[in-house]
Amino acid sequence: MSDAGGSAASAVRGGRRKGVVLCVATATLLGGAALWLHFAAESAAPVDFKSVGYSGSASCLECHEDRHASWSRTFHRTMTQAATPESVEGIFDGRELSFDGQAVRMRREGEQHLFEYIDKPGGTALRSLPVVRTIGSRRYQQYLVRDPESQDASLWRAPLLWHIEERRWMHLNGAFLSHDGQPFDKHLTLWNQNCIFCHNTGVAPRATNIAALQAKEARGESVDAEQDLRFDSQVAELGIGCEACHGPGAEHVRRRKSWAVAFAAGDSDPSIVNPRRLPPARATDVCAQCHAGRIPRDEPAMLDWLVSGHPFRPGDDLQQHVRFIQRDTPTPGQRAPHAGAVAASTSEDTLFSLRFWKDGTPRLSAYETQGLLASRCADGGLTCIDCHSMHAGDPHGMMLPSRRTAAACAKCHSSIAENPSAHSRDTSGCASTDCYECHMPRMVYGVMDIHRSHRIEKPDPAHASATGRPDACTNCHSDRTPAWAAAALRTKGAGYLRADTPRADGAPADYADGVASLHAGDALRRAVAARLAGNKATALAPAQRAWMVPHLLVTLGDAWPSVRFQAWRSLRALAAELREGGIVDGWSDALASFDPQAPRAQRRVVQDELLAAWAGADKRMIPPAPGALLLDEHLLPRLQLLRALLLLQVGSIIDIGE
Repeated sequence: MSDAGGSAASAVRGGRRKGVVLCVATATLLGGAALWLHFAAESAAPVDFKSVGYSGSASCLECHEDRHASWSRTFHRTMTQAATPESVEGIFDGRELSFDGQAVRMRREGEQHLFEYIDKPGGTALRSLPVVRTIGSRRYQQYLVRDPESQDASLWRAPLLWHIEERRWMHLNGAFLSHDGQPFDKHLTLWNQNCIFCHNTGVAPRATNIAALQAKEARGESVDAEQDLRFDSQVAELGIGCEACHGPGAEHVRRRKSWAVAFAAGDSDPSIVNPRRLPPARATDVCAQCHAGRIPRDEPAMLDWLVSGHPFRPGDDLQQHVRFIQRDTPTPGQRAPHAGAVAASTSEDTLFSLRFWKDGTPRLSAYETQGLLASRCADGGLTCIDCHSMHAGDPHGMMLPSRRTAAACAKCHSSIAENPSAHSRDTSGCASTDCYECHMPRMVYGVMDIHRSHRIEKPDPAHASATGRPDACTNCHSDRTPAWAAAALRTKGAGYLRADTPRADGAPADYADGVASLHAGDALRRAVAARLAGNKATALAPAQRAWMVPHLLVTLGDAWPSVRFQAWRSLRALAAELREGGIVDGWSDALASFDPQAPRAQRRVVQDELLAAWAGADKRMIPPAPGALLLDEHLLPRLQLLRALLLLQVGSIIDIGE
C-alpha cells in the first residue's frame, strides 16, 4: 500500500477512535447528568412526616455535634428520664413524710427507688411502689411509679415531689392551687393520658381498654376515664428531643447517608424542618404544641390521641388538629370513657375559665401561646424563637442573650429604644422599669413560681383593677393603689386610662394594691402578690419593703399551701435583704422551722412566734407606713381591717391541667 493509502487508513482509524471517545464522553456526561438529576430529585422530594419514623436525637450527633451539645444542656432534654441513681434528684434515704394522715417512706434498694406507704410514722410498709421514671429537672422533680401488682404498663404520677431549689419533699397539693384538706392521693394521675404528650418525643399512648370501657358505660355502669383507662405506651424518645421541633428524622438520616443526595440538597432539605425557615405562624406552632393549653378538636380526635398520639408534626398548622383553650372554651363532657381523659378531670363550668384572668389573659404557665397571639406584636410577625432558642443563652428560660434587655424590642420600636426613659413616664427610680416589667408583668403561676405574662400590652391600672389581675405599675409600686397608678399615667400623657373603676375583688379602692391583693381574691392572685412582695426590683427602698413583713406573716396562715409557700419564700428574701442592710433582725430565725405543708397546729405555733418577734423587733430604721398599708404606728397589722379583706377571699380550686 502506498504511503498515501496508509495515511488515509490511519486517519479513518483515528477518526473512529475520536468518535468512540466522544460517544463515551457524551454518554458519561449524559449518564452523570441523569444521575445528578436523580440525586437532585431525591433530595428535593417532599416528605410526609406523618409516615416517617423517628431516629432519635443520638442520630443527629454525627453531623450536628455543636447543635446536639447545645440542646443536651437544656432542661428539655431531661424533662423525662429513666429513674437511675444519676437522674433521681430526690433523697431516698429512708426519710418519711406525713401528709393528711398518710405516711410515706422514701428509700432506696440498690438502684431501685421506692415510695413505701406505711401504716404510721416509723411503721411497717403497707405497699411499695417502685419509681420508674422522673419528670422535671429544674425547679422540682416528679416521679412515675408502677403498681407491681398490675398486669398493664400504665404509669402513675406519685403525689409527692422533690423541690430541687428548696432541697425538700413536698406534697403536690402545695404545687397546685387547691386548699388544705385534699386527699393524699388526689394528684395520683395516669401519666399515659396526660404528662406523656408534652414531656416526650414521638408519643403513642396506646390505650388498650377503650372498647371495654365503652361497653361498660353502654350497660349503664359507672366509668371513670381518668382512673380506669389502661395503656401500653411507647415513645420514640424520653424527654423533648431534636425531633420534637424538627420533625421525625429517619428519612433525613437516610438521605444524608448518601453524600450525593446530601450535596444536592444543600441547605434546602425538605426531609427535616428548620423552625426558623417556617412562616411566623407555623414557627410559633412548633412551640405551641406544648406551650398552648389545647384540646383535640372533637371526640374522634381525642380517641385517636389516646391510641396513636398527637397527629401534629412541625410545619403543620396546629389548629387544624386542636382547639386552643380560651376563657370561654366549653368544658368537655365525660359521657364517653375517653372524653375527659386528655383535656380535663372535671366537668365544672369553671374548669377552663379559671385558668385566665377575667379579661382572657392567661394566668397559668403552658398558655404562653394564647398570650402571644393576643398581642399586637404577633400581628407583626413576632414568634417564640425571636426571643428564645434551644441552642443559645442560659438554659433557665432559653432566652437569647440579646433578648434579655430592651434591645429585644428595639427592632420594631427603634424610636422608643433611643429614649426609653421618656417613653416609660416613670421618674420614681423604679428598679424594674424596663420593657418586660411594664409590658409583660409577672402574673402567671406555674411550677410553684410566678412568671411573666406573654401577652404584650400597655399598662392599664384601671383595667387591671376591674378584671382582678395584677397591674404592672402596682407590681412595682406595691404601696400604691391602682387609682393612683392610673391617675399618674394619665397625668403623664396616657389619656386612655380611667381611674374610677372599682376593684374586682371588692377591696376598698384606697387600700394599697400589694396588701389588698395579698389578702383578698382567689388563691392565684394571692400567690402572685405573696411572691412579688419579696421582689427586690421595685420602686421601694429596702426599709420600705419591710412594710410587707407583717402582712406576709399573716399570710403564713392562709388556707392554701401554694399561697403560704410563696409568702414563706418572700419572707426569707426580705429577711436576708434587711439583715444585709442592718435594718431589722431578731424575728426571722424562726422562718427556718416553718413548714408550709405542716399540720395547721404546728404551723400556728411558728407563726405566732414570728408575729411576736416582729412585734418586739427594733423598727426604728423603718419609716412610718402610709395608711393605705393598713399598719398601725408600731407597724403591726390593723387586724379588724385585715379580717374584712380575708372575708373577700374566693375559695375556687383552680385546676392547672398538669
